[in-house]
Amino acid sequence: MNNSETFYHAKNKLGRYDKASQQLMLTAMEFDDIVSEKFSLPEIVFLLRRTFKERLTRKMVLNETKMRPHTDPSSGFCVYSSYLIYSMTGGDKVWELQGTNLHWWLYHKQSGTVFDVTHTQFTPKEVREIYKLGRPVSELKKDDTFNDILKMRAHTLARRAGLE
Repeated sequence: MNNSETFYHAKNKLGRYDKASQQLMLTAMEFDDIVSEKFSLPEIVFLLRRTFKERLTRKMVLNETKMRPHTDPSSGFCVYSSYLIYSMTGGDKVWELQGTNLHWWLYHKQSGTVFDVTHTQFTPKEVREIYKLGRPVSELKKDDTFNDILKMRAHTLARRAGLE
């Protein structure tokens, strides 16, 4: 690929990412039982999706110094962003954190639907298969050290996104 083709490919990928972000915000508007002190769910989604694209966020939250080429900007943030949304918008009353060893997302208890702010890191077929394998996160992670790191990195993500 020459430089102009590389730029076009990157531009298309970011265009698809931004379009998916808009769709996620529209989906977020459908959850009428979400209560947050400072931000609506669509605002949280917008701020998270925007900050996933920042190199400094990747470094501070994931300890990665380089953006991986041809990788979706949300890649690697599923655990921290799902936990952050969960904790900011009602926790157990509204959501069940679900996941596999590969990926985490939210299950909305009232509507019975999946809400996944980082689904774009997978193809639609891959993500459907992942969802089939999901279990409540409480069954996956019972380690206090993991939970401490999860909370610390989710807090860092929240700060980077302007959610605090």
